[in-house]
Amino acid sequence: MGLGSSEISNWRRDRRTKKRKINSTRTLIFLENERNMELLKDFWYKLNKEDEYIVEDEFKIKMAHRLIKMPMPSWNEIMWKNQASLLAITFRDTEIIAISSFNNCLEVLRSIYSKLIDLDTKDREYNSTYGSSGVELSALPKSTRFHEEAPGLWDEFEKITLKLIENGNPLTKINK
Repeated sequence: MGLGSSEISNWRRDRRTKKRKINSTRTLIFLENERNMELLKDFWYKLNKEDEYIVEDEFKIKMAHRLIKMPMPSWNEIMWKNQASLLAITFRDTEIIAISSFNNCLEVLRSIYSKLIDLDTKDREYNSTYGSSGVELSALPKSTRFHEEAPGLWDEFEKITLKLIENGNPLTKINK
């Protein structure tokens, strides 16, 4: 009888411990997502402070330049990665997919940002190399890769950002 009582007691204690881990994991990842959303919203607001009308492609190029002049938010997914062993018991499949998609979108934003910086740097290097060598710049074709690719990259950055802001924290949206 004592053995049965001990087993029931251990089972209850294990169940409570598992439930605490699940609740803690949900809370940590929810808070991480909230922080990432707030950083994204703040970044987007600062990026779009000035309202002025310019021809569409010129506007996108200007916004892409403004984007790369700002430091990218320090989004992270530390809790998401550190709690990997508990994800399957903590979240439903739809939640795991939504959180993973959210984190992937943040990674795509980082990638676009890096690509814009790379394009800008390469254009500047190419254009300044000939200027410093004494070659008359008007005689050489100027590199315009940034101007060619920035509008499309800006469109993608804007689309992803607005969708993330509209959807909000993936855990909040799913639980509504």
